[in-house]
Amino acid sequence: MNAHPDGRVLSPCLLIDLMSWPFFSLAKSPRHVPVRFAMGRVTVQVSGRDDGPMATIWDADILIWAVSRLVAARRRGVPVSPRVHGSMGEVLRFIGRDPGAIRYDRLRASLDRLHETRVTTSLRQTREGAQGFSWLVAWQERRGELDLILPQWVCDAAGRRGVLTLDPRYFALTGGFERWLYLLVRRHAGQQSGGWAFDLPHLYRKSASRSPFPRFVFEIRRLVAADNLPGYRLRLEVDTSNMPVLRFSPDPGKESYPQASVDNHVEDS
Repeated sequence: MNAHPDGRVLSPCLLIDLMSWPFFSLAKSPRHVPVRFAMGRVTVQVSGRDDGPMATIWDADILIWAVSRLVAARRRGVPVSPRVHGSMGEVLRFIGRDPGAIRYDRLRASLDRLHETRVTTSLRQTREGAQGFSWLVAWQERRGELDLILPQWVCDAAGRRGVLTLDPRYFALTGGFERWLYLLVRRHAGQQSGGWAFDLPHLYRKSASRSPFPRFVFEIRRLVAADNLPGYRLRLEVDTSNMPVLRFSPDPGKESYPQASVDNHVEDS
């Protein structure tokens, strides 16, 4: 947890939707190939503008900060607004980075990618159709002070309480794949004592990974062996049809904060 400038504690929060579906590149190298994903009624398309790189899961740290600010305001009874104001230093401290010239430059590059990434999705549409937006409608920085304008799609979810708290240790995870897996595990396992499970082909589809399936399985096995996801335990099993399955469940011994329950938990399709 991090301190807000006025002294309040700001808990990391993220939209449930962004923890379940492939909205961000998991690679540290620029990804120019668009994501085109469909599962049941859910469709997601993500691309960089003019063939530029799409936003990464590290760029999404800025959205976590912004959503956390919205949630904190809502809990104080303040109407949720698309506009979020803070400082560059506040953002960097929130995500566990020491402020400095290089960090500021990287933060500006992340803001650009969020602004230049185009998202089209059917999620949260009451009728058949899709909605398009960028992760940031606009951003401006002057003398270290930062103004963001978020898309209404993000504000609506934060206003409806469609969020989950995250373990602050999430920001210390260095791999895009393990960050993606933590978010998915946090979304589905929650505080359920029995946890949750997905077969590996299903997980592979949800990741929208460009790696071949055998490489994906290798990465899963590596993370199970490392056992470093904050607050959760992973194990590989085989189901009755001999399908490899990843089971994950809360591990109280690995918790560093009291897990908050989801405000509005809606299962995906």
